[in-house]
Parts: sequence; structure tokens; C-alpha cells
Amino acid sequence: MTGSKGVAVGRVWWLVLALVLVSSGITAAPLWFDNPAQRQAGQELRKQVNFMAAANVSHQFNELQRLLNQEALTLRQQSELLTEAYLLIQGFNQTMASRPIGADQLGQMPLHLTSPEGSAFELATAVSQQRLIQLVIDLEPRGSDYLAARHWVEQLQQMVHLNWPRFNATRLIEPHQRHVEVEQIRVVLKLLNDYQGPVLGQEYDADLVAAVQRFQRRHGLAADGVIGPKTRSWLSMSPAVRAQRLARNILRQSHDRRWFAQEYLLVNIPDFSLRWVTPEGQRFQSRVIVGRNSRRTPRMATEMVSVVVNPSWNVPRSIVRKDLIPKIRRNGDYLAQQHFDAYDWQGSPVEKTPQQWQQASYGRFPFRLSQRPGNRNALGRYKFHLTNNQAIYLHDTPKKSLFDKPSRAFSSGCVRVQDADLLARQLVQYGDISEARFVRSRRSNATQWFKMQRPLPVYLVYWSAWMGQDHKPRYRRDLYHQEGDLDHKMTIAMGHQLSR
Repeated sequence: MTGSKGVAVGRVWWLVLALVLVSSGITAAPLWFDNPAQRQAGQELRKQVNFMAAANVSHQFNELQRLLNQEALTLRQQSELLTEAYLLIQGFNQTMASRPIGADQLGQMPLHLTSPEGSAFELATAVSQQRLIQLVIDLEPRGSDYLAARHWVEQLQQMVHLNWPRFNATRLIEPHQRHVEVEQIRVVLKLLNDYQGPVLGQEYDADLVAAVQRFQRRHGLAADGVIGPKTRSWLSMSPAVRAQRLARNILRQSHDRRWFAQEYLLVNIPDFSLRWVTPEGQRFQSRVIVGRNSRRTPRMATEMVSVVVNPSWNVPRSIVRKDLIPKIRRNGDYLAQQHFDAYDWQGSPVEKTPQQWQQASYGRFPFRLSQRPGNRNALGRYKFHLTNNQAIYLHDTPKKSLFDKPSRAFSSGCVRVQDADLLARQLVQYGDISEARFVRSRRSNATQWFKMQRPLPVYLVYWSAWMGQDHKPRYRRDLYHQEGDLDHKMTIAMGHQLSR
């Protein structure tokens, strides 16, 4: 068909499918149009194509969406395109199924998809057994509120033609003040279903304040009702970017959940959150601190195997170089004040005066540093050991005030847990750890390792959008610029504003 050169996944399969359908006596009308059930399956398939095109994961879906929206297509042409749609989505699902957590590459590399072997015969069999609609529904992303998300994506796609406002004013807008941007804010929040009141009026009244607070909560901001640079950045995000972000993350969540066990710890990096999920419900939740952009917390599937009480901190060489040496240069007594021990590469202790440490910090610095257990230890009272080769783990922290900040990307890659003591107590029960030994260890400053008899799966994921329990989307800042070209400028702008 004219104009479909970039999409033709199913041309050969279309001929195979046609032969199978003819041999089965199924020739009354083109596939996807022969009866009401087939037409329903075709309509569902169109909606899936629109969702995949919104996610912007492959130019093939965008081209297919464009072709399906052409006027004056014959039923035969529509049927051929719908068959290609089925094959494309099946190819996408098969490609994603082979990639582990952290390797989906959605938003980083456009996919070029091919049809899986045997797809045409599977499709023909489903037609002959009158279960085509079920076959199409089986293509949907699983376990991620897909239908609710698709509804939102469809609404956002209807807004892409609008001249979406950019909010560039610098003055804070506080409740009951008047501002020229207020009317535009009313319109945006009404379109996003956060506000139901009138759109005229420049006074920042109580109803609009409540709407802004709902909007702020949905975007991970402090819900203070004050409109500043962070709130303006989110208000400026266009419907196309919102649709892409939501659709792509629903696909990512569906991909990640394929790997999940029945019970697990889930760290969502952009949300700065940790949840312990069980078949019966949520057992524990906490705020967390994750790696800054220059020292990212990696996505991974791992296991928690040990709880360490009163850990010492063997400082990675990169942190010694980037963080500690500049502090030693400013204060030669820094290592003593922070309870660090120094060793040479043979493991022998090293003692120096403050002046000697300052002098050594300007050289090659051939020393290993270890921080003793105690109140100043960077790991706090607990370390939760994970199996991986990147030295990533969960731990406590003495800097409790950092958990009060809405944006919490401060670490060097590991994850700091707010309620570490409560988590440790829960893990004692889960991991069949001796409670008497655990209690004794907490009363001392000696380091003690407790091996868990049952390792607990841990998943570190990157979900910057998802559906809330109220069936409205939640968005978080793209900390590590993982969401692709469409919103790259927006991501950078928001990062600059949040850093000031």
C-alpha cells in the first residue's frame, strides 16, 4: 500500500495468513471486519497502536498510526494495517520480555521491530476458534493500570493541537493575590481535571489554591499552594510530553513487573520511595534518598541477604577522591573528627598529624579509609546488604533532616532509608534472625552481620509516571534524563530551576 514502506512488518505474513484463512474457509470479509467480534478486536487494536505511538518507542508505531488515520482506506487496506499492528505489538512484547530490569532502553534507543515466527498461524487459529478479541487483549501491558492510563493518554492526545501556555513569570503567586497568569493556570488545571471552577478571574482564590495543591501532590511537590518555578515547570509541560511520559512508563512498569516475585522491596528512584509489597498488601513504606545525577542509583533486580548492625564504612576510592580529599585539604583534622581510620594497601594502620594529612591530600593519596561505627558513621546504625557487583546497598543515615526535602537525590548511588530501624526489625522477623542477638547488638557499638535465612527480592526501578489510586496520573521529575528527546529540554530546564 502507498506510503507504508516504513511499517511493512507483516507483508509476507499477510500472504501466509491469507492462505491459511482461505484453506480454513474463512473468506467472507477481510480479517478484522468479518463479524462484530472481529470488528471489536480491530477497534481495540487501534487503541493499542495509538497508545504505543504516544509512548514514542518506535517510529513504526507512529507511521502505522498515521496510515490507519488516512481517509478512504478500503477494508482490505485497513485489515492489512491492523494485521501489521498485531504483529508489531507482539514483536515489541517479545523484545521486552528478553530484557531484564534496567535494560528496557525505552526512551533511550528507538526500537526497530520484526514479527515473531508463527504469529500468522496463531492469528489464523484464533480467528477459526472465535477468540480473536482475547488474543488482542492479551497484548496489553499487565499489572500497571493500563486501561486507566490509556484513557488519560487518549484525553491528552486530543489536546496536542492546543497552544499550551508557558509560565515564565518569576514572582511567587500566593493565595488571594492577583496575577496575570492565574487565568491561564485555571485553564490548564481544568484541562488536566484538577479544577472544576470558572476559568475567568485573576484572583488566586481558595478553590484554585486547593486545585493547585492537588496538582502539586500529583507531581511530587510540597503541596503549599504557592506557585513558584517548580510548579510553573510542571504546568508548562505539554500534553504530548505528558502522554509520552505516562505511556512509556506504563510500558516500563509492565516490563519490570514480569520479573517480580510475590513478595519484594520496591525502590522507585524518581519517587524517592520504598515499599515492601506482599501478597496480602503493603508491609512497610518509607522515604528514601537516592543517587544524584552524577552518581546515579542503578536500576536492577537483586536480593537482600544480610542485615548489618553498627556497620563500618569502607569508603569507595571514587568517594575518597571526589568527596573526602577536598575536605581533608580544608581541614587536616577532618579524618579524626569524623572517626576515620586510614590504612596503606598492605592493610597496616597509618597515623599522621593534621598538617601531614593536608599535605598527603595533594599527592596520590595511597590510603584506604574506613569510618568506625557510631553516630557519625555515614551508614548510620544499619546496612542492608544486597547481592550485586556495583557495591549498591540500602542503609541508614545520621542526616535525618534530608528526608524532609521533596527532592532527595543526594547520595553517591546507594539508597538511604528513612525508617531504617523499623525496616531492620521487620527483616529480623522475615529473615528468621535471632531477635535476642539482634537486640543485644543494638546495645553495643560492635559491628555484627546477620544473615537472612530467607533472602528478600529487591527491585530498584525508574518509574517517573504511574496511575494513582484515584485513577489520575502521577508524575515525577526525570532525575537522570531517561525519558527521551521529546521532553529533554523540559527535563534540563526543571533541573536548573530545582538546583537554584
